[in-house]
Amino acid sequence: MKKNIALIFGSMDSEHDVSVASAASVYENFPHDDYNCQLIYIGQDGKWYHGLYTLDEMTALKLENHEELYLRFDQQSPGFYNVEKNEKLTIDGAFLMLHGKTGEGGYVQGLLALAHIPFTGCNLLSSALCMDKAYTHIICEHAGIPMAQYQLISSFKEVNHTLIAYPCIVKPSREGSSFGVSYVKTAQDLEKAINVALEFDDRVLIEEYIDGTEVGMSILDTKEGRIISEVDQVNVSGEVFDFQEKYHPHNTETLKESLFPKIVLDEIKEMGSKVFDALYCDQFSRLDFFVTKNNEIYFNEVNTIPGFTANSRYPKMMENVGVDYTDLIQRLIEDSLC
Repeated sequence: MKKNIALIFGSMDSEHDVSVASAASVYENFPHDDYNCQLIYIGQDGKWYHGLYTLDEMTALKLENHEELYLRFDQQSPGFYNVEKNEKLTIDGAFLMLHGKTGEGGYVQGLLALAHIPFTGCNLLSSALCMDKAYTHIICEHAGIPMAQYQLISSFKEVNHTLIAYPCIVKPSREGSSFGVSYVKTAQDLEKAINVALEFDDRVLIEEYIDGTEVGMSILDTKEGRIISEVDQVNVSGEVFDFQEKYHPHNTETLKESLFPKIVLDEIKEMGSKVFDALYCDQFSRLDFFVTKNNEIYFNEVNTIPGFTANSRYPKMMENVGVDYTDLIQRLIEDSLC
């Protein structure tokens, strides 16, 4: 009998639409011959729904609210239940395609763990640490990973202006897809940038601007061993790789293999693997860095559930080292369930 895998997507977060787009791509390439795919959608109203959503509905972001679900955590019969009929929905495991605080911040991982449902990707602790950029700084710097200098604030009054060199970067501590991120050129623009970031989180980082090229590498941990991708390179048209450039690019170019010297790329791979372990990551992640003109490497952030459309960087990186999209999905399911 085929196992039932819940593809969980959506959320109330700012990355709701990105999550749906990733889930649509996963659903299209899902190994349906081997598993039953149960679609569970977290609506923008915060409720969880189960339904026979079509690929066209997902792609068009026209998702009607189907049967509402709730989770039980009791030891006798934990899991998903239909609210109206109180009938259990049999789920053997969950494939998480959630971006933002809800899915990458550990909330859903904690709920599923309480309900004894295995899931793909990082656990609660790792997800929370990687989502929180301030704690990422603390742990990685303690491990000897070079990162941009920063200060953490919760209001403009707390800013230590003597530590800031312009330009600088202002970002929410816990947010994804570059929402709320500002490139700040002058002191006159700082307060406005902080207020923008505070719309997304109550803790804000002011980071040193690293004048460098963004590169990334991906990791896939399997039962046979760790697969490390080649290092890609993002050539952006502006100062930062923001939401607009990530999802509606104009002049941004992504090279599947970076042009930096091999010795630099090998160091990035080694550093990425060290970060993955230091932050207690599991199964898969994409890790992003900056490389300066002098070939200095600075770690930026880790994405525990990176974009997963067929054209997203993580699947492309894995494809480049011999793991095609459907095989990638299959491996993530098998390794999290068995």
